[in-house]
Amino acid sequence: MEKEICWNITSRCNQKCKYCHRFLNTVDLTYDENINILNNLEKNGVTSITWTGGEALLLNGIDDLLKLSYEKGIKNKIITNGKLLTKKRIDKIYKYLDSITLSIDSINDDINDSLGRGKSHFEEIKTILDYIKEKEYDVKVRINSVVCKNNINNFYDLTNFLNNYNIYSWRIFKFMPLRGTAVINKESFDISLSEYNEVVKYIKSNSKIKNIDTRVQDDMEKKYVLILANGDIVITNKGKDEKVGNALNDSLDLFL
Repeated sequence: MEKEICWNITSRCNQKCKYCHRFLNTVDLTYDENINILNNLEKNGVTSITWTGGEALLLNGIDDLLKLSYEKGIKNKIITNGKLLTKKRIDKIYKYLDSITLSIDSINDDINDSLGRGKSHFEEIKTILDYIKEKEYDVKVRINSVVCKNNINNFYDLTNFLNNYNIYSWRIFKFMPLRGTAVINKESFDISLSEYNEVVKYIKSNSKIKNIDTRVQDDMEKKYVLILANGDIVITNKGKDEKVGNALNDSLDLFL
């Protein structure tokens, strides 16, 4: 049985997504402290880690942590906005990864800019996808997209674009005002469940990607146990985050 944890290993990010619900203002641990958490995860039988943030690739030592986790036999999945995923870095870390998840919500530069990702975001993601396709690297490529008011009419173009690549899975998130900037900007980005379902229906009918996954707020609360950058173990229930321990010292048996 797989035991999976989502590790928000840093709250720092190099984008300013206006719909983001990441945990803010948590202080990064030292490299040695993160090694201690990794050892604790191994001791508690964790078999899969999703590395995220913030932007996980901003963390000093993340490449070495991925290598060490891989050597422990843990399956590594990383979620990234791609800004730091250069060709050289892909060459270095792909062998330690089961999957790379790239976040993209539109191929339109103006829409990406309005979301806070910046006008260069699409080109950065395209460069990564082209490079992995060219090198034929043995790593699953996954896509995360958030459906919100700004991009709801642009999934035709994004679907056609992604059909050019060997994408393992596509996870479609409904905008969620869980915390942080997402709460502040709720009125600008919120959509109804029926609007979201229409986008999902279109994607499932027109995408070549076999694995289409959906996420609404209830899913996020029920399916994820989070470790924050400071080691806190957090479970979200009915929109409220509850600290239930700290991964530096506490057992995770009750939560996995």
